Amino acid sequence: MINRGLNNLWSIPFHYSEIKNAANLNKELIKVIQQLDNAFNKRKSIQIAGLTEGLTTKWHTYNFLDIENKSIATLKKFIKKEVITYLKKLNHKNSSLLYQSWANRLKDGAVLKRHSHAGPYSYVSGVYFVKTKKTATIYHLPLDTRIPGVEDFCESKIEITNRQGGLVIFPSFIEHNSTPTIKDEERITIAFDILFTPPKD
Repeated sequence: MINRGLNNLWSIPFHYSEIKNAANLNKELIKVIQQLDNAFNKRKSIQIAGLTEGLTTKWHTYNFLDIENKSIATLKKFIKKEVITYLKKLNHKNSSLLYQSWANRLKDGAVLKRHSHAGPYSYVSGVYFVKTKKTATIYHLPLDTRIPGVEDFCESKIEITNRQGGLVIFPSFIEHNSTPTIKDEERITIAFDILFTPPKD
């Protein structure tokens, strides 16, 4: 378990914080996400992190934190404050920050396979946990220690238990994956990337 604030893991800065009394906020966010999942059912899917269907694969079709909704606005305010705190501790400028965000809804053993959010635009990423039970996220040492032909081998990694109301912020190049979602349970999260400039595509 990591403490609130800036943490140095392999000299890589992670930031963890929690929203106080998050239960009511999360209930409202769950409603919004369930509605989105139903409304986006026919939108085009793009395979990502081992998933070929579901809300996560529609990430490119909308920006969650820009949806007009009271609960989303509350979450966005919290995320923005924590991102600014994170960047200030790293002595980074934080003007004109852009957010790309999406919701993930995993059920019955589904997992997010090992991946990163690294790209030409993203430099900081994060995830907020709306609903989760007995799941964790595994973060991998940022060195290519994989053995050819052996999937997800890494010499060093940390496993952080997911907590409802918790927010983790980390550099976009950090590879990570989720543990399986428990049968008859859901793992609902809101992920985001911080961009310097808007994507050209």
